[in-house]
Amino acid sequence: MSLLLRTLADMGPRRLQRRLRYETRQRLDRALPLPLALSWAGAATAVPPWRGQVLAPLAAAGLSPPPPAAPPTSLGFALLNDPRELPWPIPWNQADWPRLWQFHLHYFDWARDWLEQALQARHWPAAASQLEPLIDHWIAANRPGRGDGWHSYTTSLRSRNWIWLLRCCPALATAERQASLWSPLSWLQSHPEHCHGGNHWLENLTALAIGGLQFEGPRAGAMQRRALALLQQELPRQLLADGGHEERSASYHLLLLVRLVELGCVLQAQQGARPPWLVQGIAAMTAWAQTVRLADGSAPRFNDSAADAAPPLDRVVAFARAYLQARPLAGFGLRALLTQAAAGPVASPSPLAAATPAAPAPLIELPATGWTLLRPGAGWELAFKCGQPCPPHLPAHAHSDQLSLDLFWQGEPVLVEAGTSVYGTGADRAYERSGAAHNVLQLGNAVPSGEPRWIEPVEVWHGFRAGRKARPRQRASGALGPGRWFVAGSHDGFDRYGASHQRRLELTLAADTALHLVVIDALTLRQAMALRLWWHLAPGWSQRPWSTPAISISSSVPLQWSWQHTWMALGFGQRLPRRSLCVQAALPAGMHQLISRFALPLPGGP
Repeated sequence: MSLLLRTLADMGPRRLQRRLRYETRQRLDRALPLPLALSWAGAATAVPPWRGQVLAPLAAAGLSPPPPAAPPTSLGFALLNDPRELPWPIPWNQADWPRLWQFHLHYFDWARDWLEQALQARHWPAAASQLEPLIDHWIAANRPGRGDGWHSYTTSLRSRNWIWLLRCCPALATAERQASLWSPLSWLQSHPEHCHGGNHWLENLTALAIGGLQFEGPRAGAMQRRALALLQQELPRQLLADGGHEERSASYHLLLLVRLVELGCVLQAQQGARPPWLVQGIAAMTAWAQTVRLADGSAPRFNDSAADAAPPLDRVVAFARAYLQARPLAGFGLRALLTQAAAGPVASPSPLAAATPAAPAPLIELPATGWTLLRPGAGWELAFKCGQPCPPHLPAHAHSDQLSLDLFWQGEPVLVEAGTSVYGTGADRAYERSGAAHNVLQLGNAVPSGEPRWIEPVEVWHGFRAGRKARPRQRASGALGPGRWFVAGSHDGFDRYGASHQRRLELTLAADTALHLVVIDALTLRQAMALRLWWHLAPGWSQRPWSTPAISISSSVPLQWSWQHTWMALGFGQRLPRRSLCVQAALPAGMHQLISRFALPLPGGP
């Protein structure tokens, strides 16, 4: 109960009121007769006329509907790297499916993948022979306003995907399918997720803005204008001063950047509009993405940031830069066609438009995001986290990873957290969000018997919740000399236990390109406490004798070492086994200093 109360307190009365209204509305929808619920939502009105001759390059792609085939006995869907064979006609909602898997089924991202293949290869993949039956069966099987198919988030993603399908293949745009696009958009407009904020609210608004532009008439125009006005208010609130998104997740940042660029292209193509606030937001987010890019094109893994949750960073940045420069991308994919639709001279191009990305600086501070990046050379890159873990009202994607670090060589993980492979409320999800899954030092209170009760500076719970959220302090970084850098920080997560922890990292790039990493953990304790220090080596690195750190402690306290079998996530449903070093000790009250020293030559070195 205390965790719940602390979580609710951070939401604040305004968002609690919004959440109460949102949940009450959903309960009323289920209780009311369906015609009344649809009428209340404005989703039972006549469908406005479908706009013709918009997004001409998409229509000019010349796609015909996929050739039909006989109904199959089953269809396979490999969503979240979890393949399932579904009987035909497929069940769209099953209580025993993971909910995220079911959400992905309703997104129709898989249909967009088919579309991408058709645009680039000039023919549909064999599986797409069931595209029209699947669309029509979704319409028939998902009662309006009921089930996950009409959830505000799934509606946002599916609506966009249907728009791209109908625009690239105009023969798909039957009257029934147009109606089944308009009605969910109307439902979405009356069931917004502004109570949640974050990526869900931005997904709602971009879907409504793009969706309203696909129809004619005053109702569609009002939908589009209202969504844009709300987005103009909300986007500056969610973008941090350093250009990052407030949820501090690279994958969600990239997803939202794609949505904003898609919207920008549609506005430019259909209305000749380039709202300055939208251009500025896209430019800031693009610059952030270029800044955090690792050598292999990936990004730091802090918070929920599954490797396959968003398009590759380089493709997202190329898409955004093409929009900012008002030039078409090469190729025949959907994003290339959108940039072709938006291409042309602009009155005031973004300052980022003509800029060539600079070589990464050896030290980059992103104080609003709470990340520090060190790039001493020879392909070594280190990311350190000391900052606000998440918006106080939105802890859904936060991890308990204050003062954590991830180390990479040429983008290859060396010393890294578990990452994200699963959502939900199970034990694996709880582990991946906990301090034990990150390169952190933990403190614990002794219990009469068994394992100490380990303290989470960010009190993650129930899959997408967090109570107390440790605040950063004493952030510092700088150069120590040629090839030497440091970064340091602390937080208030242990204050209530009469303890403090400050971490300092020092990097030295030796002449032989070996990296020397020293991590100094300074502790002050008013009472005896248990200590646990985690070092998570990437698969293959823990087998190298020189990867094991030399660890010492200032007080005469014995250290207990153990190698534990853990995993590193490669994406949803994808894990590689590895070993993690856990060092434990029982500390008396007083001051202690724990020093971990790594000497890491390049792979293949001595």
